[in-house]
Amino acid sequence: MRAITPEGLRENVVSVPPVAWKADGELDFDQNRKLVRHIEDGGVSHLLYGGNANLYHFTGKQLASLLDFLRETVAATSCVIPSIGPDFGKMMDEVDILKASGFNSAMLLPMAFPAQPEGVAIAVRRVAERLGNPVILYVKKDGYLTAETISSLVNDGAVSFVKYAVERENPADDNYLKEIIAGIGADLVGSGMGETPIHVHFPQYKVGTYTSGGVCIAPRAASALHKAFKSGDQATADELLPPFIDFEKVRAQYNGISVIHDAIGLSGIANMGPMLPMLANVSQKNIAAVQSVVDGLVTLESRFT
Repeated sequence: MRAITPEGLRENVVSVPPVAWKADGELDFDQNRKLVRHIEDGGVSHLLYGGNANLYHFTGKQLASLLDFLRETVAATSCVIPSIGPDFGKMMDEVDILKASGFNSAMLLPMAFPAQPEGVAIAVRRVAERLGNPVILYVKKDGYLTAETISSLVNDGAVSFVKYAVERENPADDNYLKEIIAGIGADLVGSGMGETPIHVHFPQYKVGTYTSGGVCIAPRAASALHKAFKSGDQATADELLPPFIDFEKVRAQYNGISVIHDAIGLSGIANMGPMLPMLANVSQKNIAAVQSVVDGLVTLESRFT
């Protein structure tokens, strides 16, 4: 298993898989293995387990079990990025779990409330110090940390990379993102909202990479899309993007985490089972809408197999 590095994060699209569970509440290793293999066989080397995996609600025992499984399962050329938090106490406890499982870094899940920018910065520094390595910062709210503070955290070796996921009606007009990039450079920033803003984030902001849920279904197509945007091949990007955007629209409508969880099953890749509380599977009345956009990704992926 590869170490987490900014250089590695930039080499391909970063997958953000969900996690499969059995009906009795235990992790389903067989089904999780199927999904990991599908992603890797499609040429995607980075797997980020965070929001889509619902790590917000894992117990420490569940996290340790997942990490041990992933360490033993992924290819030697793959990189697993776990997440910890979102509260400070849980982050600090989970650092010890990371170390015991052989992981050198993690993404810090964003804390919505109660949190202040000054306090978040202190937490990031303390977690990185306890871990002995820089962490990935997940910025999901405007002003979560000032751009100046983020730059300071990077310069001081507490943060290695930023996953940026502040939603904008017009992503082309994003002063916060501009300020962050001005402070740390675009290579250390990844677009963190799926494919929705990447038509702007790549050409205008020159971000290093992006995270995607759709890549879990269509890894080869997503890799081709990433390559097209990075190389400036707009024609190919425009051709490949629509099925991913359609998928993201349905995710936004019916809860993004629930949709990606059930979409894996609807695609035939793996049976993900029930969702870990405090989330729920997609309502039966909305399954047809999810199936439709999943079919679009499966059809696109078939062009590359």
